[in-house]
Amino acid sequence: MASGALAYESEDQHGYIDPTITEFRDTISFDLPGPSEERERKFSAALEALGIPPEPAPDFQGFPAAGLVNEAEMTANFRAIDPDGGLRRYLRFEQGSLSFYRAFFEAFLPSHFLEFTYPLSSQARSLDSDSLLFRLRFIAHRFRKRLSATPLAGLRIVIDPGHMGTEHWDVETGKFVKIGGQKVSEGEIALWTSLLLANELESLGATVTLTRTRGGTVASTTPAGFNVEPYVNQYFYNAKDSWMSPLLNLPESSAIRAVKSAPETAKARSSLQRGQFFIFGEDLEARSRIIDSVDPDLVLVIHYDASQSDKLQSTQTSIEAFVPGGVRANETGSRVFRSHHLKHLLEVRRWRESVELASAMTGELSKSAGLPLLDSPEFMSSIRVKNGVYARNLYLNRRNLRALTVYMECLHYDHVDEFPRLARATESASYRGMSFRYPARLRDVVSGLKNGVLKYFAELPVNARPK
Repeated sequence: MASGALAYESEDQHGYIDPTITEFRDTISFDLPGPSEERERKFSAALEALGIPPEPAPDFQGFPAAGLVNEAEMTANFRAIDPDGGLRRYLRFEQGSLSFYRAFFEAFLPSHFLEFTYPLSSQARSLDSDSLLFRLRFIAHRFRKRLSATPLAGLRIVIDPGHMGTEHWDVETGKFVKIGGQKVSEGEIALWTSLLLANELESLGATVTLTRTRGGTVASTTPAGFNVEPYVNQYFYNAKDSWMSPLLNLPESSAIRAVKSAPETAKARSSLQRGQFFIFGEDLEARSRIIDSVDPDLVLVIHYDASQSDKLQSTQTSIEAFVPGGVRANETGSRVFRSHHLKHLLEVRRWRESVELASAMTGELSKSAGLPLLDSPEFMSSIRVKNGVYARNLYLNRRNLRALTVYMECLHYDHVDEFPRLARATESASYRGMSFRYPARLRDVVSGLKNGVLKYFAELPVNARPK
């Protein structure tokens, strides 16, 4: 894992480019500074003026071995992983290889800007970079042959219950709906869903790790006590392709003054921003470290969705899930973040299996909950891969570089029909001796999620050849 894998997770909604009109090697115009080398020099000077150290070089350990990735298959995934062409500005394809640069690629760019070179495969299909898909196919074989009463034995799963729950963190994050004395906390229902799902998957033989089993943060630090500097630094690294980009058009002295006086610079060190760095950086990084320690086969992130904390709606009541990708053109400033997206791009087979798992889980949840799959071509800042499955640049999606990843949005709990169902915790259960109460509606959710995992293994090809 890259040493600089720290981040601030922006929840801003960005513009959308229809993937049907974004082709590989297309011409995409951006409001960008001049020559790439000059732009990088100004950016480095601006960081130095702000007292921000240079960003560490990405770690390319664990990337696919040379010659495993077919260019045509990989570039077909650009529509979902790099819809705006932002990542492509840093790439060059020549003589059967892909080169990845620290600056926008242009002719005569000095060689020290080269980050990574990957020889592409001449084979018709890409191969997996390690044994993950072999293990999954082995489990699928045992599952279909009914060789065991515990068909998911050997499968390692991490479940991440989204947000925090508890009264304090509900207020801090705004992840709740409260109407007429009744309240639904997203952090609570995500936790209950995760505990119930863990029970189900463990009974089938899987080894399950939860990033949290109670309300509150996963990070052991506090908003007042954590080290904010890595997140401040990463904020500025990633700003190069967003708010800082037009300032780098100015002469160097003017660019430095403009960056130092920009409102975004003051915002980075504000107390409000410190709280956001904790919620969307420090706590998510703590969850990521748990995932790293387990080295799982599947990562299932459990969330629910709502628009406002004090209002119900009657229009949005669909099922959707996110997989890695969907990086927007203003989210590519960080060298480390770019390397994460490149890893997902090169993991052709693994990325597509994440899509298949997400499709199975959303499809089965749609049946059990009686709700449609989201089919809009865009949802927030994400890109539709297929109905119910979207590529989105979320922290855990980007940061998890090994396992299949599915980030579920199970229900819209601000919907007029769902809110009253989820506001009443009438059922009882326990997980490893810990008792809790939950709404009966969650049985439909958990049934769909479990059946989706089982459907994935029932349909995964078990032959040695890749799909």
